[in-house]
Amino acid sequence: MARWLMMGCFGFLLFLGLAGWAAYSFLIRPAQTLVNNFQQIIAQDKDIKRQTAYTPPASGLLSPDQVQRFVRVQRSVKQQLGERYQRVEARLNQLANQQVGQLTLDYRTALDLFREGGSLVLDAKGLQVQALNREDFSLEEYAWVRSQVYAALGYGVPNLNPQEILRQIAARDFNPRVELARPEAPAANVRLVEPYRDELVSYYPFTWFGL
Repeated sequence: MARWLMMGCFGFLLFLGLAGWAAYSFLIRPAQTLVNNFQQIIAQDKDIKRQTAYTPPASGLLSPDQVQRFVRVQRSVKQQLGERYQRVEARLNQLANQQVGQLTLDYRTALDLFREGGSLVLDAKGLQVQALNREDFSLEEYAWVRSQVYAALGYGVPNLNPQEILRQIAARDFNPRVELARPEAPAANVRLVEPYRDELVSYYPFTWFGL
């Protein structure tokens, strides 16, 4: 009896050890790496030339020029990533389709994408900064346009706090969730954005990393 009890205890401890290892390998360590990369992503914002404040229009209406500049930024990032983007494009579309209409993001999904893409997100940020400068976007204007564009497509954009995500995971909340902000979309914005739906949707998961 004692022998079986000892074997049972050993098995239980082994299970706990494997569970802890899996949690660290697949959630905590990727989240820590993600936070470190977020810090590098945020640091690149200082290279954006236009640092002036942006006051959004009270109407919430996008201008055709803003939409076209926004689309050109995303196209530039995708084109310069080339085959690296193409290899994950089907996965990006799948993830985007799962999130349409949602108001929260299960951040395990973002961590999975982050692991699959490796340095893709960090490299994409550098390319984005170059494109923002070419299109004369400030960070504030781009963030507002991004929010309005995706709201017009039925998507919310996260207000990211990487340290909070890491805190949740470290506290063994292995299903961290992030709220998605989705303002009311004027019909005029929907009409402006709709012709670009497919390419904007495929890029949508990049917004989970502040791009």
